[in-house]
Amino acid sequence: MIIPTDAVERERFYLDLIEKCYVSRDDRRGDYASLRSYYLFGAGPNDSPAHFNKIYPHIDQLVSFMYSADTTRFSINLGAGVKDEEHNKVPVLTHYLNDEWNNSNADQVFGIALTWAFAYNCSFVKLIRRNKGLTPYMVNPGDIGVLREDVMYTDRQEAFVHTYYITRSDLAARLYSHPKRKDLMRRITASKYKPTEIPNGVDKIIMSAVDPNIYGNVNLDLSGTNRMKPEVAEDTIEMRELYVWNDQTHDYQVVTIADPDVVIYDRSNESMFIKGELPFIQLCPNPMPDYYWGQSEVSRLIYLQDMRNKRMAEILDLLSKQVAPPTSLMGFTGILDEKNFALNRAGGLLSTDMPNAKVERLAPNMPQDLFKELNEIDNMFAEASGISSVLSGRGESGVRSQGHASQLARLGSSRAKKRALVVEDALEKMATLYLKVMQQDDTTVLTGVDGLRFLPEQFTKDYVVKVDAHSNSPIFMEDLRSLAFNLFKAQAIDKESLLDLLEPPMKQLLKDKLKKAEKKGAESPQPQPSAPPALKKVS
Repeated sequence: MIIPTDAVERERFYLDLIEKCYVSRDDRRGDYASLRSYYLFGAGPNDSPAHFNKIYPHIDQLVSFMYSADTTRFSINLGAGVKDEEHNKVPVLTHYLNDEWNNSNADQVFGIALTWAFAYNCSFVKLIRRNKGLTPYMVNPGDIGVLREDVMYTDRQEAFVHTYYITRSDLAARLYSHPKRKDLMRRITASKYKPTEIPNGVDKIIMSAVDPNIYGNVNLDLSGTNRMKPEVAEDTIEMRELYVWNDQTHDYQVVTIADPDVVIYDRSNESMFIKGELPFIQLCPNPMPDYYWGQSEVSRLIYLQDMRNKRMAEILDLLSKQVAPPTSLMGFTGILDEKNFALNRAGGLLSTDMPNAKVERLAPNMPQDLFKELNEIDNMFAEASGISSVLSGRGESGVRSQGHASQLARLGSSRAKKRALVVEDALEKMATLYLKVMQQDDTTVLTGVDGLRFLPEQFTKDYVVKVDAHSNSPIFMEDLRSLAFNLFKAQAIDKESLLDLLEPPMKQLLKDKLKKAEKKGAESPQPQPSAPPALKKVS
C-alpha cells in the first residue's frame, strides 16, 4: 500500500482502514458468543445448560488427536546448498530451539489456542519480543480484523488489526516517556468492557498466565445469564494495533490507536518484528478456500446437540412420570387437589362412600428402545468429526483381530490426519519465527558437534523448521513406531536413536542405562575361543 505522507490525511487513512478490516466483527462476535456457549454448556446463550454436554468432551478428544504438547519436537532441515560446517551446528541449535519453545510456555499456549480454534472457527497466537526471546499470547478471532476476508492466507493481507484492552493506569505507565503524554491521556476515552466472546471460566484460570487481555474474576453462575464471563472492576481502554503493508519499506508499518481515534504511535521507519513478517500465527483447523476465518467445529455439532437435548428432556419427563405418574380420581366429590395430596403423601389414605369411585395411575408406556436414538445421535457426533470408535479407544463390532483394528484405525483417522497436518503447518510457522528471532536477538554462545563455538546469528538463513516425525499428533504414532522398528531391524539406526524416535517414558534414564550397559560390555574381557578337541587316532 501507498501510505499518505500528510499527517491529517494519513490519520484518516488509518481509521478508514480499521473500519474496513472490522466490517464483519460485530456479526462474528455474536456468532462466537453462541459457539462459546454451546462448547461450554451444550446450549445457546439464553438457554438452560444441557443435561449432558456432548460437544465439550468431543472437542477435547478431537484436539487430543491433533496436538500433544508432551511429544511435539522440532527439527531443522537445511537447504541443498548449505556448507558442510553448518550441519555441525544443527543438533545443538535444534535442542536450544526446543528448550526455548517449552520455556516460553509456547507448548501450552498453542494447545489452548487450538482448543478455541475448534470451538470458534479459528484463533491466533501473538508473539511479543521480550528479553531476547519471544512470549506467546492467545488472541481471540473476535479481536482480529483483516482487509480481505476472501483471502485465506495471513501473509497475503495488506492490512491486519488487533484489538486489545488495557486499564487506564497501565496505559499511563506505558506512555510515561511519550512527549504528548498529557494530551493523549486527556483525549482517550475509557469505558467498562464486558466481552461476550472471550473464553474464560475454567479455561480462564489456565489462560490468566498467557493472555494479558483477560481481567476480572470467574463467575460460575451456570443457571443465569452470566456464564463464566469476566467482570472488570476497573475501566479499560480499547486499543487497536494496525499493521499496514508499506510498499516503500517492504515491511509492515505498525500504528497504535486508542479509543476513540487517538493515534499514539505511528512507526513508519521502525521494524517491530521480523522484517516482512506479522507476529501472528493463525490456527484454522477447518480452512475454507474463500473465507479467511474458516469453519467452526462446534457449528457442525449444534443441531445434533439440540436434538440430543430435546430427546434427553423427553426421556427425563417420561421417567419423572413413571416415578410420580398423574392420578385420575373418578367418582369423588369435593376439592380434588386436596384429595390428590392426601392420596400421594407418605402413608396417605383416601376414603369415600361413593360406590363407583376409582383411583387410576396414568403412568406412560416406556419404549423398549428408550436410549437407542441417543446412541444414534452420539454416533453422528463421531461421524461429523471423523473420529471412529476404534480410533477413540472404544471397541467396534465386527473387529476380528488387532491387525483388523489397526487397519480400521488407519482408515478412520484419514480425515483427522488432514487436520493434524494443518495444525502441524501452524506449528512449523510459529517455530520458524522463534528461530528467526533467536538469530536476531539471542547472544548465547553455542558449541557445535565439531567443538567450534558460534552465535545463533552466525547460523545459515537457508533452513526450514519442521515438526520432527509428525510428533505433534498421536494419530501418527503407530506409523512412527513401525518405521522406527523397521529402521532398527535394518541396522540403519542404533538403540539410542530408536529411543529418540519412540519417546518412551523416562527416555533419558533408559538412554543412560543403555550407555552404562554398553560401556560395561566393552570393558569386560571377551571369552577366548576354545581349542578344538584332539582327534583320536584310529588304529
